[in-house]
Order: sequence, then structure tokens, then C-alpha cells
Amino acid sequence: MAENTNSFIINKTYDPLLFRTVIKRYWWYMPIILSFFFFIAMIYLRYTKPIYESNLILQIENEDNAKNIIDIENINTKKDIFYSEVELLRSELLFNQTIKNLGFEVSIFYKGKFLTEEKYKSGSFNIQAYELMDSSLVDVPIYISYVENKINLNYELGDKSYEFKEEIGKHIITPHFDIVIKIEHPDNFRIELENNQVYFVFNSLRNLSERLYGNLEVSPLDERARTVYIGFRGDNPRICHDVTLALANEFIKNSVKIKKKSSESILNFIDLQLDSLSSELKKSKDSLMNFQRVSNITDPEKEGIEMKTDVSKFQDELFNLEDEIRTLQSIYRKLQDQPNRLDVYRILPELLGKSYETAISSHIESLHALMEEREDILFRVTTESSEIKRIDKKIQEKTKQIIRSIDAIETRLKTRSNVLKNKINELEGIYSTLPGKRMEYNRLKNIQDLNEKYFQLLTEKKVQYAISDAGFSSNNRILKNPSLDPTPVEPKSSTVYISFLLLGMFLSLGIIFIKYVSFNEINLIEDLQNILPSHATILGGVPNSKIEMEYSKIVVTDSPKSMIAEALRKIRVNLSYIKPNYQTIAISSSISGEGKTFVALNLAAIISMTGKRTIILDLDMRKPKIHLAFGKDNSNGMSNLIIGTTTLDQVIHKDVDINLDIITSGPIPPNPSELLLGDNFKQIIKELKERYDIIVIDNPPIGLVSDGVQILTEADIPIYVFKSQYSKRNFAYRVKELFEMQQVKNLNIILNGINQSKNNIYGYGYGYGYGTYEGYLDEEKNTKQSFIKNLLNRIFAPFKR
Repeated sequence: MAENTNSFIINKTYDPLLFRTVIKRYWWYMPIILSFFFFIAMIYLRYTKPIYESNLILQIENEDNAKNIIDIENINTKKDIFYSEVELLRSELLFNQTIKNLGFEVSIFYKGKFLTEEKYKSGSFNIQAYELMDSSLVDVPIYISYVENKINLNYELGDKSYEFKEEIGKHIITPHFDIVIKIEHPDNFRIELENNQVYFVFNSLRNLSERLYGNLEVSPLDERARTVYIGFRGDNPRICHDVTLALANEFIKNSVKIKKKSSESILNFIDLQLDSLSSELKKSKDSLMNFQRVSNITDPEKEGIEMKTDVSKFQDELFNLEDEIRTLQSIYRKLQDQPNRLDVYRILPELLGKSYETAISSHIESLHALMEEREDILFRVTTESSEIKRIDKKIQEKTKQIIRSIDAIETRLKTRSNVLKNKINELEGIYSTLPGKRMEYNRLKNIQDLNEKYFQLLTEKKVQYAISDAGFSSNNRILKNPSLDPTPVEPKSSTVYISFLLLGMFLSLGIIFIKYVSFNEINLIEDLQNILPSHATILGGVPNSKIEMEYSKIVVTDSPKSMIAEALRKIRVNLSYIKPNYQTIAISSSISGEGKTFVALNLAAIISMTGKRTIILDLDMRKPKIHLAFGKDNSNGMSNLIIGTTTLDQVIHKDVDINLDIITSGPIPPNPSELLLGDNFKQIIKELKERYDIIVIDNPPIGLVSDGVQILTEADIPIYVFKSQYSKRNFAYRVKELFEMQQVKNLNIILNGINQSKNNIYGYGYGYGYGTYEGYLDEEKNTKQSFIKNLLNRIFAPFKR
């Protein structure tokens, strides 16, 4: 169940009896701690400034009518503009403007004994500030009082104090400010000044805004619905309401203005760019025209293509001319070689498609006809005939005529050929200079085209933005208005009480838990049964005595029917079952105060009442007490007897009334251990056994000294006494160690000081001697009732007279 340590025990398992004991012992912790925390909660609620909250829901929605006309989206209606709007709502810029518009130039405060409350539009008066001449007066309290029907103001600035008086409703002009105090309810004003210390301060709007800004909360609710949550917390519900509403209205008022300002900035930028671009465009056009005029080229690219086409055309023409010249030269050579009729006839195909075909082919045909006629005549005449000569002459003349024509045509063709060659050379020369001009032309042309394109684009954008800006409108609206709720959100009474009570409950349960796991006391006989070895005998329990005693006494003789007497009788009966013929009883405990002497005295008295010769020995030589119980002198006792300075008869004290003899401890010796462990002590015990039936030994505590261990081992019935709610559990481990070391083979346990109840005392023991004790309980009950009755009679006796 528990861990054996010298000084601390931790209970690791659940024990219902132990838990019940701890609950009975410390149950009062919980109501006391809960009451304490309830009181702390009351104090906290009483002296904590309440925090109020006001909130609204704003929908951000913009309408772009121009989009349906020109199919262009306004710059302020982009999809991601929603979060920009949220950031604008969160901005210090908008919040500062809101605070400025709310008129927080002056704040009024009512100072009570513990808390200071700011009055905002809720007091019996207000202050209208006209001018603050000295900014060093900011945040300086200016106290207001009402003296002789006049307003009295006093404040301190620097090392000086100032005081001013003025009638109600008039300007109060000081070197530092100019204000008017307007009182709406004079009677309430006087009462408020009597019950509170009233003052006002001039606010620094910047510092005030920075202080209040931390209480603002702006967060998007639904991006698709474009809704935003705006909340504000503070110690004044009206301030929370007004700030929240003013911020939303300021945003609605300024959002279109800010957006239109953005569009106007774009339009102004476009106008500036158009002005600048207009000059650049004019300059680029002039540069291109000057280049065309100087280079005499309109478009190098186009002209290059045209030149290439002309050169190709001229080269084709030149090729045809050269072909015709070669044909003419071929005909000329053939004619110079005196061709026959067949050769002349073959010339005709060569003339096909030539430019001079018409001019020469008729002559060739005529020549061919003459030659054909000559051949026909030669069939009839000889070459010497006049007719042949006449034909030959015609042929010669025709040939000369053709040659002259060929010469003329060739000259003309050669002239044309030279002209074409010159043109080709000229075009090729011009074409070779085109790349540089083309590059310059393209550069100037590109500059002009770029400027024209940019100018056209900006002109279109200007028109579009102008139309779009004119068609843009804002539909921002408040979906949920802020409420002026007088109930604070912090601290909430129910939450505070529940929290503090739960904290108190957890703390009390924690304390009870700690008490449980660290519980180190023996309370019930069951505790001993759980800790001690199984072969340890539980004799029973002795109730706690109600009689106040300075030292241990015999009580069983005065109250023979008491619960203590009956408990000891039961223990006496159980002793006979342990060892019927016992003669020595040694009683010890762990430490002083556990009641071993009380048990020894009363057990000896109970035994002596049976008629047995009984003697009790006080062997606790370090702290003797038995002589005090009998009022005997302790100058001669056991210590003297052991050392042999006196006789046995001289130290025995007789008590005729209860048939009980005693031997006191005697003077405290310097070496009690040596005395008790010597042979003389054993001889004394031997002699006492011959004279007495029962010897009861009040042993020294063996938890502190080892004197009594041997006495316990040699006694017929060794008894170990624990005290309920006093003895520690590790004392029981000491007993367990005695068993394990086999110093004591059999040990009997008595639990002393048990609460006087039937369940706690009776029903425990060795298993023998059970009986009915209602009579004894009734006696105790009657005794208590008689005591209570006598007490009540004494209290109410004066009233009965």
C-alpha cells in the first residue's frame, strides 16, 4: 500500500478506508477554500473595470455600370480588392480620422474610492473646448468643483497651481485654454460633485488614438458575401458603440472618395503622359520626314524591292536585246557568205519572235523568191544569160538592202542595250547603299510607330477610365448595426464565479489528494491490519478519553461502565486467549505521547479488579510518569533497586483500593540501558513473579531507544501501543522490522485514542469475547445528555427568574 521511508510515505494504491479517513479529517478544506475563492471572485468583480463590446457587420460591394457599356473592369473592382478594403478598415489612418471626427478633445472622469470611470455623453454636464493655448496641459487633470454657485477649476502645471472661477455657461478663459461648461441637470451635477472627485483632461488625439486602436478588431467574415466584422472593446459602452459606428460610416464615406481619387490619379497621369508623348511624336515625325527628304527615299524597303524588280526586268530586256543582236549578226554573216536559196530560207525561223521580224522577214522572203526565180530560170538558160544577170543584180541589191536594215537595227539595239546597262549599273549602285538608309529609316520609323501606338493606347485608356470612373459607384452598407449593450463582456459574473469556484474545488481536491497520498497517520485498526504482518495480533482499541489530564491517570476505577473500561476488559479477555498462564506484560510504543503509560495503568487496574495480585513497573527511566498518576514520591524506585541501594519491599507502593502495587522508576540514571539489560533486573523480575500474579511493565519507547526491545522479547505478552491520529505509519514499519529481524516473535497491538463510536471501537480484536455494549453506550450518552442539560440550565437560569 505504501512505501517505507524514514520520514515520508506515499500511498500509491486506492484504499477506501484511508480515503474515508482523509475525507472525514479534511472535508472542511473544501467549504473554506470555496468560500475564500467565492469571496475573491466578489472582490475581483467589485474592483475590476468592466469591459464592454459593440460590433457590426459591414458589406463591401461596388457597382461598375461602365463595364456593361465598354466591357472594361474598373480598377477598384478587382477580385482581390476585398482584402484591401479590410486593410483600409484596419488602418490607423482611418481610425485616427474616426477619432478626430468623434470629438474626443476633452474627456471627463469621475474618480471614486477604488475605480475611475470615464463619462462619455452620460454625465450631467459636458465641456465644449474652444481653444487649447498650451499643449503641455494635455493629459493634465483639471478638477471641477461647485462653490458659491460658480464653477471652480484647479490644476497644477509645472511647479505652479492654478485656480479659476466662473459662472455656469460662460467662457472660462485661462492662460492655457478657453472652454465652456454646459450643465444640463444642475441638481444631478451638484450630487455628482459631492459623491465623486470630478476632473477632465485635454486629450492628445494621437495618443488617444494609439491607446484605443488596440481595442479595435476587424476581420473578414465571408469573402463571397464580402462581409466584414467590426468590433470595439472598452470600459465605456457608448464609446464602443460610437467608435464602431463612426468607423463604418467613415469608411463608407471615404471609400468612394479614395477610389475615385485613385482613378483621378490615373487619369492625371495619362494626361501628363499624353502631353509629353505628343511632343515626342511630333519630333519623331519631323525626323523621319527630314530623312526621306534628304535621302530622297520614301520607303527603303519598298524601293529596294522595286529596284530589284526593275533590275531584273532590265536584265531580261538586255538579255533579249543581246539575243536579237546575235541573231542579226548571224544573219549578217550568212548574207555576207552568199547564201543559196536554202540558206536564206533557213533564216526565216530565226526571225520568229524578234522585234524586227516584220521589218526583215519580208526582205528575206523577197530575197528567197528572187533566188527561187533564178533557180527556175537556170533550167532554161545559162549563167551568162542576161536574164540571169538581171536576177543576180536584183539579188545583190536585195541583199545590200537587208544588210543596211540589219546595220540600222543592230545600231538601234546596241544603243538600247547600252542604255539598259547604264540603268542596271545605276540601280545596283543605289541598291548597295540601301542597308544603312534602311536601318536609319527603320529606326526613325519604329520610334514614330511606338510613339503613335503608345499615344493611341493612352488616348483609348483615358476615354475608358473616364467612362468607367463616371459609372463606378459604391454600395457599401451596414448589415447589422452596433448595439448599445450595458452588459459587460468581461468580466462575466457567471464565468468568474464558476472559474473561481472550479479553481477552489480543484485546489481543495488537490489538497485532499496530497493529504491522501502523503497521509502518514494511523487512525483505524484496519490501517494496522493492512501494514503489519499477518501474524501480528490486534488486541483491540482503546477509546479516546474525554477527561482532560495533565499526565496519565487511571480512569477505569471511576467509570467502570465507560467505553474505555469496557474496551480494556475486552483486551483483558483477549490476553487470556493469547497465553492463558501469562504473568508478565510489557507495554511499549514508538515515541512518547502515544499513551502506552495510560494503557499500562488502566490495563493493570482492569486486571487487578479480577482479584489477581498485580504490580506495575515504571521502566521508562528517561521520562517516568507512573508516580505522577498515583501521587507517589519518585526518589526511591527501580533504578535504586537495580543498583542495590534499596530493597524490593522499600520500593513497592501499595494501593489498597484497587489492589494494585507499583514500583516507580526512581531517580533518572545516566545509563538506563545497562541497568535494564543487567542480571540484577532479571533477578528482580524473578522475585516479583513469585509475589504477584501479573506484572505490567511500562517499557521505554523502542522507536527512540533500544532499551525495551529485550524486555519485549522476554515478556509473556509483549504489547505495542499506537495512538489514533497521532502515530505515524512508518512507526508500524518499525514494528514490521522487529518481526523481520526476529527480535520479537509475537507482538500484540493496541490502538489507543480511537474516537468514541460504536463502529470504531467494538467489533475488533482477536476474535473472542464479543458482547452487547448498548448499556455502556447509553451510559456515555446519558452522561453527555446530562452535561448538555446542565449547561443549558446554567445559560437560561437568569431568564427563568
